[in-house]
Amino acid sequence: MTPSQTQLAGRRLALGIVNVGAWTLAAAGGLWFLSGAASPVVSPSRVVFLLLGALGVQAGFDYVGGALLMPPPRPEFRRFLGPSLRGVAGHTLVLGLIAALSYGSFHLSGGFVAGVVVATMGLAVGRTGCLRLLGGVSLTSRTSSDGATLLAAADDPAFTGGTIGWGRHALSLWPVSWQQRVRADERNVEETRRRWQIEQGSPGRTVLLVLVWNALGSALGSFLFHLAVYPPATALLLHACWMTLWTFGSLLTLPSLSRQAVFAADRAALNAGHDPRGWIARFPELVGEDGGAGPLVQTIFYPVPSARRRLQQLEAAPASRFVAGNLARANLYYSWAGCTLLGRAVHCNVGRPALWVFPPSA
Repeated sequence: MTPSQTQLAGRRLALGIVNVGAWTLAAAGGLWFLSGAASPVVSPSRVVFLLLGALGVQAGFDYVGGALLMPPPRPEFRRFLGPSLRGVAGHTLVLGLIAALSYGSFHLSGGFVAGVVVATMGLAVGRTGCLRLLGGVSLTSRTSSDGATLLAAADDPAFTGGTIGWGRHALSLWPVSWQQRVRADERNVEETRRRWQIEQGSPGRTVLLVLVWNALGSALGSFLFHLAVYPPATALLLHACWMTLWTFGSLLTLPSLSRQAVFAADRAALNAGHDPRGWIARFPELVGEDGGAGPLVQTIFYPVPSARRRLQQLEAAPASRFVAGNLARANLYYSWAGCTLLGRAVHCNVGRPALWVFPPSA
């Protein structure tokens, strides 16, 4: 990475820390206020007002991340405003539907677990649709000897796509820009990495584990705060606050599992006869981040390990362990099922609608 890229990544990290920290503190305060002895009765209209207000505040953070802290050439305000409004409107619509589903789940079952499960599966099935809706990204199919892939015409330079679906129907989603920006040998490495992930069942396993994680969090929150005794609208706000804290916990715990998936895919490419060292060294330049200055920063904030750490791990003896999948980055998207904004607030995503659906991943 160039010095300017490193400086920009540091500024985006600071913005993400402030953004995530603000919503985490707000969620903790909301839990304390709503679950107290003098808990107010919240009407459904008040929930809608609070949701729109929260999205308005987040739009301010998105402006800083999407207009002021973007790699050059930065878009003019007019060019930023249209795609940004589209992303915000699409995200508001999806979160509104999830909130309505959660409200109905509470009415029918006295809890939110069913709503989280249904919303997660809907997000899994509709992920490419969300990419079109929020990011304005057009998709085309491509079939080659390596199998079927989707090409995404995303403008964001940090968009990497990823793997979607499960089983034999899983696909790899590629940025169209990589056809010119990435050399053929580098594409071969990444194609091998993704094909190995699909063959290992990683996309489907990731969705399943994230679903279990968030359903467990929802059930735990209902138990700890006795949500069944509250009016539905108040319970929904408590649920959203709790799931924000639960998602914050996942930002701290899931990256360690995600890093193992990156290391395993790197080694799979090497074992298949493709030297991934050049691609690993090039990857930070494409996405604009390469871990933090110290091991603690990398451990907490970067599910994708630095190039240096990936190269070191490639030289080490392979570890025979269970590879869960790209849980941390996947949960940034699937955490929407818990009515939380943290997936949009983290440093790699803030202000970049296409990345809300497919965060940069390796």
